[in-house]
Amino acid sequence: MGRDHTVGAFPPFLWTFLFKQAKHIPSDIRPPIHIDLLPRLNRLLLAPAGTLLVTLSLLPLARLVYHWSDGDKKGEERGRGRAYAASILAFPTLLWLSAKLGEAEVSNHLDLLAFGSYGALHFASPIIAGWWIWGFGSQGAACTFGWTLGAQNLAGLATHLVFPNAAPWFYDVYGIDAAQPDYSYPGNPAGLIRVDTILGTHIYTKAFGHGPVVFGAIPSLHAATSICCGLFVTRYSRGYRGLAFMVFYCFWMFWSTQYLHHHFAIDLLCGTFYSLLSFTLFERTRLRALDRRHYSLGLTNGYERLFYARRDGENWDEYGERMLRRLGGDEGGKEGALALSRSSSGGSVGRVPMGRPGGYEAVPEAAEEEGRTVFALRDGEEDEEADDRPRYGSPSRFATPNRSVASLA
Repeated sequence: MGRDHTVGAFPPFLWTFLFKQAKHIPSDIRPPIHIDLLPRLNRLLLAPAGTLLVTLSLLPLARLVYHWSDGDKKGEERGRGRAYAASILAFPTLLWLSAKLGEAEVSNHLDLLAFGSYGALHFASPIIAGWWIWGFGSQGAACTFGWTLGAQNLAGLATHLVFPNAAPWFYDVYGIDAAQPDYSYPGNPAGLIRVDTILGTHIYTKAFGHGPVVFGAIPSLHAATSICCGLFVTRYSRGYRGLAFMVFYCFWMFWSTQYLHHHFAIDLLCGTFYSLLSFTLFERTRLRALDRRHYSLGLTNGYERLFYARRDGENWDEYGERMLRRLGGDEGGKEGALALSRSSSGGSVGRVPMGRPGGYEAVPEAAEEEGRTVFALRDGEEDEEADDRPRYGSPSRFATPNRSVASLA
């Protein structure tokens, strides 16, 4: 666990280090700062036609995710594809709604509500999410979360440096007809200065006033971080609780960034795109293999080891079988068969104690099943499934393979 957390924390720490060093880049080699582009793009995005156009452009992605997540299957084999597709198509409307709510009249209560997500949870959420993924995700998923988060943040920092843009607070301070700024302009805490006043501190005034990247409006790494945390929590949550958390937390973060005048809606859209791109890359190259290995070998997560004292190699349940079929297909089935059947050297798979949550409670039935098989073979009946393949969802996985039974008979 310690090594995984250290390796997984390296990319975010690298991003933090490079972010701090950005102030040392000579101004004469930096690109010009854009101050007119984002307001125009934001107006187009939030117009009815813009919201509709973005929704229509997301149809292919929603369709793809629908099939990837088994939304077209029936019964217990149906995944969460329908809910995922609906969430994708609802995203532009929710983004528009967060922008409209962000125009609410300023009050102390709203300031503190926005501070809760933008000023507090944003910095704590990667740590909380990392521990949660260690507790409930596949082994190695927490490390992959760190790399996903670091990759999107490094890409965002690179964009900030080569494509600098002014944030909404710039127009509050200097006006819409402001002169072309340069890199000597100080940062500004925007709406967080009101939080400093409420709390009687100067934390955000000092932090943003000496920020190394002043014109890093697009993409919003606040949006990207919340989306990244939400994607991993959703992946390793059963049912729809993870998805509900993601919608709630991301909407809260999106509203806060606009209410505090730190980002435009277009910044949030781009931050979401960066996060989705990074997540898809690591999901396809790393997470699927980790999940397939986790379920096929009966591995445990942190919560199961900590509270149930389960051991790797004996953590079988119906949910794991269902996930293995979705993830691996025939390939995953072969890998699982090797792990779930008796080894060729005569050793047996460790059994979960009867009654332990997550294990099979019907182990004695395996002996009865074996006896029925022997009886049938003695009567001359042909067993069409007399081979070494385990029966998913059946206690026979712990029994001696049928071919061995046939030889004994």
